[in-house]
Amino acid sequence: MTYQIVYSSQATRPMTAADLEQILVDARAGNEARNVTGALVFVDGVFLQILEGEEGVVRALMASIASDTRHDTVTVFHEAEVEAPTFGTWRMAYVSATPQDMSAWAGLPGTATVDALLQDIGRDPQRVPQILASILRHLAG
Repeated sequence: MTYQIVYSSQATRPMTAADLEQILVDARAGNEARNVTGALVFVDGVFLQILEGEEGVVRALMASIASDTRHDTVTVFHEAEVEAPTFGTWRMAYVSATPQDMSAWAGLPGTATVDALLQDIGRDPQRVPQILASILRHLAG
């Protein structure tokens, strides 16, 4: 079984393209060493990330992220064992999205802010599988 965590966090400072690239380089190298897969969505200063792997490893990585000074307001939306990793071929896929993209992925009407969207998802965690499938389709497309 694969353990999966989906969380969001607010960037504590503005992220440049170079900052995001460095985060991805570091994440991909670290995830390769840990045998972790996943995806990172960044929109309007907010990270939405999916981590998948061995439960102890994923939980330890999540604890590290929660204490990372680049993240604020870390919120876990979903954590569970899954049959197989959703993002098994990506050490850390990356998707740049708009709030409208994320709303569509969640099956919600257009949302003015990412915060409002995340609040909607938090109230209805059953939307998480739909979001993951939509992100995967976006990456494959």
